[in-house]
Amino acid sequence: MKAHSAFAPLFLSLFGLGWPALLCAQAEQASFDWGPFRTEGSATAGYRFVSIGGYKPAFQQLFDLESGFRLFDFSLTGKAQGTGNHFADDFQLTASGLGGDPFPGGQLTIRKAKLYDLRVNYRQSYYYWDQNDNAILPNGLHGLTPNHNWATVRRFGSLNFVLHATNNLHFRFEYDRNGRDGTIFTTRVLDYYGAPASWGTFLRDNPYYVIGPVNESSNRFAGGIDYTVKNWTVHYTIGYQTFDQAFNWSNPVPERSINIDSRANAKELLQNGNWNEFRRLNAPSSELFFNGKITPRLTWRGDFLYFRYSGPSAIDASYNGTTRANATGSVVAPYAISLNSTAQNVEPNYVLDQGFTYQIKEWWNFDADYRFNRFTETGAANFLGRDANGTYTGTTNQQWRESMNQLDLRMEFTPMTGLVISPGIRLLKRDVLAIADGEVDPVRTLRTKTAWPIGSVFYQPWKQFSVRGDFQSITNNTSYTRITPHTDVGTRWLFRLHLTPKLSLEDNLSIRNRKLLDTAFRSTMRGNAATLSYALNERFSAFAGFSYDSFFATDSVTFIRGTPPLNTIWRDQTVNRVWQLGINAQPMRRLGFAFSGNFVRSTGLGEITDELPRFGPLTFPMATATVHYDFPRLGRLAVDLQRTYYFEQIVRANDFTANLLTIRWTVGF
Repeated sequence: MKAHSAFAPLFLSLFGLGWPALLCAQAEQASFDWGPFRTEGSATAGYRFVSIGGYKPAFQQLFDLESGFRLFDFSLTGKAQGTGNHFADDFQLTASGLGGDPFPGGQLTIRKAKLYDLRVNYRQSYYYWDQNDNAILPNGLHGLTPNHNWATVRRFGSLNFVLHATNNLHFRFEYDRNGRDGTIFTTRVLDYYGAPASWGTFLRDNPYYVIGPVNESSNRFAGGIDYTVKNWTVHYTIGYQTFDQAFNWSNPVPERSINIDSRANAKELLQNGNWNEFRRLNAPSSELFFNGKITPRLTWRGDFLYFRYSGPSAIDASYNGTTRANATGSVVAPYAISLNSTAQNVEPNYVLDQGFTYQIKEWWNFDADYRFNRFTETGAANFLGRDANGTYTGTTNQQWRESMNQLDLRMEFTPMTGLVISPGIRLLKRDVLAIADGEVDPVRTLRTKTAWPIGSVFYQPWKQFSVRGDFQSITNNTSYTRITPHTDVGTRWLFRLHLTPKLSLEDNLSIRNRKLLDTAFRSTMRGNAATLSYALNERFSAFAGFSYDSFFATDSVTFIRGTPPLNTIWRDQTVNRVWQLGINAQPMRRLGFAFSGNFVRSTGLGEITDELPRFGPLTFPMATATVHYDFPRLGRLAVDLQRTYYFEQIVRANDFTANLLTIRWTVGF
């Protein structure tokens, strides 16, 4: 599913105006005059052929590359000629991925020195997810995934304009738009306000597959001022934001629950289900940032941010079908239910930051930073439910209050050239208060205090070798969830070594251990990635890499609803290995070759006590080979051949193979 945005015509029209001139200029010169600008650029267009075997949705989920014509990239740069009073000194237009690729985008930049800067950005991101829900599991039952799939596109657009009133005073105007639309495939249970306790048995056994369009959009309008005086800079922005969200689902046909392994629900069919959900939030915003020197040794920085979202939300739903009238489900009876709710939501948010840096010695700095964040969410809702037994009404007032106090203390030592040591500590206090209809909810209310020693070191004893490392140790006095660790200890190291001027080695090592003994939660992660790079000259370079990471986690699980076992142990152990290789060679002046590939092998199992594993080892390689030739005055012809496959060892329902052939032509002008 593809979609377009209001920003797209701007780039297409500019591209269309310039294209005839580009073709004429290509055969004559490396650049051309376009009005008052000396202009040059390049464009790459071509055609991709795609052949897929196996489960195509899995390929779309990972790549989403289709056959067809593409504008892979385009750039056009112009600089004003002479010293006349031109409206701009230079401009640049870039675009990539146009024609159906999953991440198209573009940017337009226009600038006049000491007068203004204008920048327009646009990009799209396509998201596709569709696991094979019909897969039979090792235990002979269904349910590899909970039937949650989607095909959506997210669009990002922005316009930023800066006016240089003086060298020290700038005015800004900003506009941002973020939107998401597409189709969601998900599951829902038919709950409603006023439902009797006996309805819970029906809900547990009957999640239904539903489908519906989703539409979200947010807009932000803002204006600001930047001012610099001596050693001080101040930035202030005032703005207004809007957010709209709608999701309307229905069942595609009269259907049975996705829990097809149950016998009791065989006749409990959903005939018609409809759900219309809408939410709107509007928010004024105010943002102040400043930075400056109080004394030659003391620097002060800070900010104050304020946002206040508020707006209505509403739900209208109705469903009718049949439900069991006896324990086995052999006798069913019809039902008709409706649900209506309206709510008003208010979400104010305050953020205050204050920081100081004091230079004790030339080689010794002390940093202190404090942050206070207060977020409140209040919702007042009215409910109306109807079934065969009558009408039920009610109201509720829910409020979340979350506040955070964070203090960072850090020192930075440079006792010798090439050595930087930075120890520190972070103290954090977080309060979560949940209030339901005027009463404090003790289950969701908690205060957490955290001690967080942090440290980093950088050492470069000679030009060819450097090492950088950091260390964190987090200790919480209480845990908010069953997988919020009590202790979290981690470290990361980065080593760089230039063995010769042409040969270099880089190694990245990371270790993290997390524990919460109260729930038997434990998580350990180990990772190491090494890359060897070699550059003989401009005509030959190569790299090889190997990465290894392991993940182990256990946790006790308590099922509040459903059939036994109510308590069990979840265990996941995974080891990922990735081999990489890349070669770039140009044996002749106009002829070049390139190869890049990686081989991914994952092992391990995801297990639940007394159940056979559903997820385990997989193999996922991919390789790309390219050959290109430069034709004098005509451009570069390139051919890419890509090969990939994906195999799972336990459940083979998502396996696929794919071959991609791309022919590209690049012209410069």
